[in-house]
Amino acid sequence: MYEKVLEDMKARMQPVLDLAETNKKAMETLASVQKESMTDVVNASLEQFKAVAECKEPQAALDLQVKFYKDLEAKMTESAEKSIAAISEAKEAYVSAVEEAAKKATAEFETAVQQATGK
Repeated sequence: MYEKVLEDMKARMQPVLDLAETNKKAMETLASVQKESMTDVVNASLEQFKAVAECKEPQAALDLQVKFYKDLEAKMTESAEKSIAAISEAKEAYVSAVEEAAKKATAEFETAVQQATGK
């Protein structure tokens, strides 16, 4: 009987464990994207500083700055898209897990009602 209770508890907790795993994966992905993004920004900023320091003409420095900001915008857009994809994937997994758990709970409830009423 004790084993059956443990098995039942484990089965009922599985959706929670699945949600925790989904959350863990999403957070790891977001942290990785953030780390990669910040590394790119720092490296690009250092390169930009060196390039601007070597410029002799103001127009050349301005052109470098414009290019730098366009490149930075592209990198930030890519980072945002990766983050949104990770969040969307996690949301889909959450919705799926909750729907599955709700269906299972409904089926168990209906079975219990049928057993209780003898129908």
